[in-house]
Amino acid sequence: MSRDFDLPLGANASTVEDIPVDRINVLNPRERNAKSFQELLASIAALGLKKPISVTRQGQGDGVSYSLVCGQGRLEAFLALGQKTIPALVVEANSEEAYLRSLVENIARRSPRSLEQLELIRELHRKGYDNSTIARKTALDQTWIQHVLTLLNQGEERLLAAIEAGRI
Repeated sequence: MSRDFDLPLGANASTVEDIPVDRINVLNPRERNAKSFQELLASIAALGLKKPISVTRQGQGDGVSYSLVCGQGRLEAFLALGQKTIPALVVEANSEEAYLRSLVENIARRSPRSLEQLELIRELHRKGYDNSTIARKTALDQTWIQHVLTLLNQGEERLLAAIEAGRI
């Protein structure tokens, strides 16, 4: 596999480690498009990994494990290819921060269906984040977030589903 990586801004090569794939836990799993996954798998098989995954370290010594922050598709491709380790950028974050980063990454990586995005916003709110923090982390308007949370808190999922479906 290739070791020439495009690292995130501020990262350096010394922060990338080969991590055993069986010690990585996916914090916030999401379903993948089968065609896109097959394309990713073929690319990694032919060209190698171009960007390491991101993880946080949990525990120490022989009991160390890792929580995945970013790169579920790449991790799944490595597993499908029978690889035992994967290059990973190890970031410092507690469990809550790692989960938040994972949620934000999922929002940024894809265009989620409206209801999926609403559920992610509701989950951030349940985790104790205020509307301005959610707006900043998701790049969404704070007033819009407030209105959506109000509707969700009043049990208006059917109304939101009707809007998404174009019936309203």
